[in-house]
Amino acid sequence: MVMIMKAVILAGGFGTRLRPLSSTRPKPMIPVLGKPNLQYILEALEKIKEIDEIILSVHYMRGEIREFIDEKMPDYPKNIRFVNDPMPLETGGALKNVEKYVSEDFLVIYGDVFTNFNYEELIKAHEQNDGLITVAVTKVYDPERFGVLETDESGKVIHFEEKPRRPKTNLVDAGIYVVNKKVLEEIPAGKEVYFEREVLPKFVARGEVYAYRMPKQYYWVDLGTPEDFFYAHQIALDEMARENGYFFIKETAEVPEDVEIQGPVYIDDGVKIGHGVKIKAYTYIGPNSIIEDKAYLRRSILLGSDIIKERAELKDAILGEGVVVGRNVIIKENAVVGDYAKIKDNLVIYGAKILPWKKVEEYEAYIKIKLDPTKVRPGQYPDRCPLGLPECIYKKFKAIAGEKPPCDECIENQWLF
Repeated sequence: MVMIMKAVILAGGFGTRLRPLSSTRPKPMIPVLGKPNLQYILEALEKIKEIDEIILSVHYMRGEIREFIDEKMPDYPKNIRFVNDPMPLETGGALKNVEKYVSEDFLVIYGDVFTNFNYEELIKAHEQNDGLITVAVTKVYDPERFGVLETDESGKVIHFEEKPRRPKTNLVDAGIYVVNKKVLEEIPAGKEVYFEREVLPKFVARGEVYAYRMPKQYYWVDLGTPEDFFYAHQIALDEMARENGYFFIKETAEVPEDVEIQGPVYIDDGVKIGHGVKIKAYTYIGPNSIIEDKAYLRRSILLGSDIIKERAELKDAILGEGVVVGRNVIIKENAVVGDYAKIKDNLVIYGAKILPWKKVEEYEAYIKIKLDPTKVRPGQYPDRCPLGLPECIYKKFKAIAGEKPPCDECIENQWLF
């Protein structure tokens, strides 16, 4: 007998670390290869016979999500119910808020998880153990960013710690769970509660949480930061290269013969590319973008309707929708440009985060400095920029930092234009 259950997608977060991309779209709507992550999740849930209804827990920019479902997925075969959090309730509070709509056991998926995991495997694993929570787990290189678990031979979770300073394993909580409704009885209503920090450890201590290791053939990315966004595109482009060849150009795109392409590269619908353009590996060019003559793109993501003018260079850059990049502009070092920003000709932008609709006409960097007292020695400040920044930007840094320019060992720099 098939166990029928609901699937809850937590889609209410602000996506703070993904700004400025998340300044103009909700976090689950962040697109990978032009398709919102929420759509990937819904398409995967469509195939699972155990799921009869999807509950979308929403808060931030919920109208955008509802509009997307109504316009882009009107024929979705399963019922989608929207449940609005009246205030930010965090992951635990948001689950409590859907309590009256869920089944005895229900599937939970964080809306920022990009994966090809088969959720049916987790449901079956939950049926076979006697726990109240079964958590999907995966191995990562940087476990200190996540919830780290230890399990015994039966798969029972014997220790869990959220974002530990010294992780004991590299096995982490993947943000995908099957949860028994009894768990919700212990979460207070209408309050901010973190499921990972406050709820999960309590049930781990009681021996009621089991882990299911995601098999190696599945990829998994937490779309939390621009670096994660790059990584998700890298995985998606590698998958595309395996299936469709080294690069993929939609039929309606215009790509002259003299354009140099080094895949994997994806060029979407309506893109117009000029002569002498070079497009290097891990680049995605979104719909209706225009790339003018002799531009250069490498490991860059353009969400769509962008204009890249002559001889501009993009290296390790993310551009939101409708961005205009002037002639001879260089954008590099994991720079992120918000929707509809305009960058004037002849500027060089390193690692900046540029707000949506901003017009960048000169170097006007603001810096946020976090000093590490163990590494900073009074009076030791380099004369030249250790980050290799152009002199004009470095002078601006020095003025902002009170004539104490930062060094690469003691700052976390985040410029915001």
